[in-house]
Amino acid sequence: GGRADFRGAHGGIFSLLSAKDVAFNVKTLSADLQWGKRHVHGTYMSAAYWVVRTPSSRLLHVEYDTETKEAMAVVREIGEIGSSSHKEVHMLGGDVPYEVENVALSLAERVLTVTVAATWQLSAAMVAFPFGKLPENKHKHLLDIEIKALYDADADVVAPHGLLGQGYDGDSVGVSGKRDLDRSSISTTRAQAEGAIEGMWFDYKLESPFSTSFKFSRFDATYAPHRNVSLLTGSRHAFMSACREALQEAYLPLKIEIRGSL
Repeated sequence: GGRADFRGAHGGIFSLLSAKDVAFNVKTLSADLQWGKRHVHGTYMSAAYWVVRTPSSRLLHVEYDTETKEAMAVVREIGEIGSSSHKEVHMLGGDVPYEVENVALSLAERVLTVTVAATWQLSAAMVAFPFGKLPENKHKHLLDIEIKALYDADADVVAPHGLLGQGYDGDSVGVSGKRDLDRSSISTTRAQAEGAIEGMWFDYKLESPFSTSFKFSRFDATYAPHRNVSLLTGSRHAFMSACREALQEAYLPLKIEIRGSL
């Protein structure tokens, strides 16, 4: 599919995937990164947040943050609309998977996976900064994200959106956007996926970690069309339909890197 770099903003929360009853958000932080002999003023994904509404209208809020001393997921289970019930669970690596109706969560080897039955498998892996032995990178972690559709998301009457989710747009055309290609000894990342995403980068910024509301939100929608690919200005190339391939293996129809363009 397409490819682009995305800087985001320090402390900003952004939507990666917005679908019916499912939201997957991340927080970006600024960082000075040592990439071999290069010094990059970039950003990285420091935390991930999931919001899932179950068939009985319960809400699940899931948080996974690299700033914790050990890999730990926080799961907050909110009762049905109008209910005051609330439950919080802390998951550590190796714990028994946690299940609520159609949602299953597992944390193993620093990878948190949230699976919504027959629709989405959404994972965040806590990994060390590249070149982790260099002084500026020591003891720092970032998140690698994986989104996998377990159904034909291209044909959903509520077309997914978000920085990555919009790539499930029902065609066989990949659109690549702006990249950070400066390989100077000192550089600052600036690309915001221009050309590969609908609208502007700040259209995907959220007010809070578990917010589902933004310009292209699909969380409460009953119908939503695909993005208008004809308005995208990035380079185009053919590729296998996102969902046909996604049903065979983990596949992102649009790849966005948030690593200071490393």
